[in-house]
Amino acid sequence: MDTKLETTEERIIQAAIEIFAQKGYNGTTTKEIAVKAGVAEGTIFRYFPKKQDLLHGILYKAIEVMVPKIAGHGIVEIFDHNVEKSDREILITFMKNRLEMIQQHFSIIKVILNEVQYHSDIEDLWFQKIIPPIKGIIDRFFAEGMRKGRFRQYHPSILTGIMVGAAIMSILLQRYEDLAEGLTKEEIIEQMADVLLNGIAKK
Repeated sequence: MDTKLETTEERIIQAAIEIFAQKGYNGTTTKEIAVKAGVAEGTIFRYFPKKQDLLHGILYKAIEVMVPKIAGHGIVEIFDHNVEKSDREILITFMKNRLEMIQQHFSIIKVILNEVQYHSDIEDLWFQKIIPPIKGIIDRFFAEGMRKGRFRQYHPSILTGIMVGAAIMSILLQRYEDLAEGLTKEEIIEQMADVLLNGIAKK
């Protein structure tokens, strides 16, 4: 499992996520989840009583309880508690942090990104509970940099979007080596940070 979990409910959630990732949401049964979690099938229904909504309820609970801890891990420390570091060092640290997060929790991220297309309440939860706190922290970093004259004047949301996009692209390049064309992980991250800070036009 991706993370050491303690409660029965969390074990059920984690087991469900792992099977969702392997077999898909619709191909998963409660019996399989129970076996994976090491609990009786009836135990699942104590936590998720509506049979018709059980698998959906597990996924919703996973996003509500677990994902904020996973997605937000280390973000405050990177942007709010690193005043002694350069902007370049902070950007590189952020991209490394996101890569580690994706690698450690790939199964839950894969399931969520797939199911968010088909369930409006999961989509709403994702964009209301997960994205805004992280975006707010990064927006503040760029707004403060603009206020102090370190960055050119743009809307913080634009800069945050570009930065997150660069982080996602660096992850894809590292997961699929053919796309990287021989670049090392460090080279990918460092060049992404340089492009974000300096642009691509010759000065």
